[in-house]
Amino acid sequence: MAYKKKPAPPPVVTAGPISRLLTPEEAGQLMGVAPQTLAHWRARGSGPAYVLLSARCVRYDEAVLRTWLDGRVQASTAENAR
Repeated sequence: MAYKKKPAPPPVVTAGPISRLLTPEEAGQLMGVAPQTLAHWRARGSGPAYVLLSARCVRYDEAVLRTWLDGRVQASTAENAR
């Protein structure tokens, strides 16, 4: 009988010292998106890194959010064609 391997855990994000942990509501306000958008991004794995304190307790490191946002700055729509 063959056993299936568990998927690899997500990479650990080390962005230095923890600045402030934000709730999804606070992170959404900072980013200008709804908390539900952050939930969709978490499910798809396309949003900023987050901290899972427990099964139902999600937090966002403010410094990681700002770094993620800085990485998404574009000068023109031509940059979307990557």
